[in-house]
Amino acid sequence: MVTETEDYIKDKGDTGDQGAPGAPGVGEKGEQGDQGDTGPPGTTTWAGITDKPTDFAPEEHAADHEDGGLDEISAAALSGLLADEQDAGKIKGVVVNDAGKADAYLLGYDSSTNRIIFVRPCPTPRINQWYSVAPQLNTQTRTDGIAVLNDKLYVGTALGGRLFEWNGVDAWVQKAPQLDAETYIFSMAVFNGKIYGGTNPGGRLFEWNAVDAWVQKAPLLNAQTAMPSMIVFNDKLYAGTYPTGRLFEWNNVDAWVQKAPQLNSQTYILSMAVFNDKLYGATTPNGLLFEWNDVDAWIQKAPQLNAQTYINSIVVFNGKLYGGTALGGRLFEWNNVNAWVQKAPQLNSQTYIYSMIVFNDRLYAGTAPAGRLFEWNGVDAWIQKAPQLNAQTYIFSMTVFNDNLYGATYPHARLFEAVGPVPAHQ
Repeated sequence: MVTETEDYIKDKGDTGDQGAPGAPGVGEKGEQGDQGDTGPPGTTTWAGITDKPTDFAPEEHAADHEDGGLDEISAAALSGLLADEQDAGKIKGVVVNDAGKADAYLLGYDSSTNRIIFVRPCPTPRINQWYSVAPQLNTQTRTDGIAVLNDKLYVGTALGGRLFEWNGVDAWVQKAPQLDAETYIFSMAVFNGKIYGGTNPGGRLFEWNAVDAWVQKAPLLNAQTAMPSMIVFNDKLYAGTYPTGRLFEWNNVDAWVQKAPQLNSQTYILSMAVFNDKLYGATTPNGLLFEWNDVDAWIQKAPQLNAQTYINSIVVFNGKLYGGTALGGRLFEWNNVNAWVQKAPQLNSQTYIYSMIVFNDRLYAGTAPAGRLFEWNGVDAWIQKAPQLNAQTYIFSMTVFNDNLYGATYPHARLFEAVGPVPAHQ
């Protein structure tokens, strides 16, 4: 059968919008392939940089960021804890290449100058040696009296009865020559802003004129030819005498006034100290301790102990009174009532504890016959801190000056410094 077919010609319609993509299929992850070989290390160069520096100095770079530098970093706006750290941060990273300074100083920041400074001393100063900082001058052999006034250190000398001032570096400078044939300035004190010296053989009182001479302020009294000790007490100047161990008070004008006569045949008042608002004197030839009654007499407070005939020096330390002795080089502590108690025996054949001082919360002694420096261990013994130097046999007097410990010597009237090392002084 034949079917007739009609051909229809139709126009193609517009394509419809594409449907949303289907969800991604889920399949198992294939195994990771082997890692390829590692390439050579890369390098960083200045190649291609046109404004590169010719060199790079870290110190100069750091200076650019410091106070006053081209790229100064300011911390002025810091507050709170950051502000507290601002000045402390200035010393972080500072390197001290001088081993002597590194051992003997602390670093600090001076806000007035914006500079790092050395601060002396360290919490535990290094004391292991004497350093000579002034040699003998004008044939003077002894330096019994020592004093500090207006940031200067002074000593009274023998056998020429002179006054020396240390130049702060390496030498003595004479500030007063001998007066009236007085050969010893046995003791010194600072009183009302002036330096006074007690003399021998005339038992006089000298005042320095602050320029170039001694001026006599009190003549001999009661045949007392020497003033081994002087002290300021209750705004008055006192001297302990020889040869009959008396106590004198200066009248502030022109004379000594006797305040206590001799007691118990003691010939020297070798040293004096103020303790609990009382004036005490230490003696020879029996190593006694005297207390002044504030009126007209000595009162004995401790008898001789362990055959020690000299109490050359007394000092107050940690609320107690101590005495340094001879001829056994011992340390005595007063029991606050009626007796000495031995706290350190003799060490290294040193028979004299001639001078004592408190420095950095420790008790130190200058010795003879080998001019050593001892430190008390706080319990029962001396510890040697500096051996003999330059044949000096006595450390007659000591003082603290500019946070350092100094000793004045015999037989060459030198000045020793104990905290160091300070290379310039060697």
